[in-house]
Amino acid sequence: MAKHTIIITRTWQTDNSTISNYEITGSSIKGYFLERPGPDTQESYQRKRIPEGNYSIKWHYSSIPTVSPYNPVPLLFNATAPESRNILIHNGNFPRDTDGCLLIGSSRGVDFVGNSVKKLKELQNFITSKGISNFSLTIKSCYSGCTTSEGL
Repeated sequence: MAKHTIIITRTWQTDNSTISNYEITGSSIKGYFLERPGPDTQESYQRKRIPEGNYSIKWHYSSIPTVSPYNPVPLLFNATAPESRNILIHNGNFPRDTDGCLLIGSSRGVDFVGNSVKKLKELQNFITSKGISNFSLTIKSCYSGCTTSEGL
């Protein structure tokens, strides 16, 4: 069983993107993810959000030119989203930077996350220090009536 869970709560959505808060249990690490707009889909290459649920993670060596300098990056998978779907956590700032992955950042705006490379390296270092087999990831949504001190 995973000792650390990356908990992602989708809180904001526009016609162009979905932005989530995230935190990692057993740490003070938190930030934001940007992904494609809804609806969720299990199909690859649809430029839509990935399904809510619980995921395992493993390291992946991406061939995406803007991502490969930061290899390896976390790859998410579960029974309905196989490894071949290539759902990654990687650097990027805008919806155009992803086809269905999670873009990590420490700041956010409308259709934007910032300080992506720095936040990706922080996540990679923490996962490496604890062992990737000790991690899981959960995605849930809470678009209204959520407890948050921030608005978009």
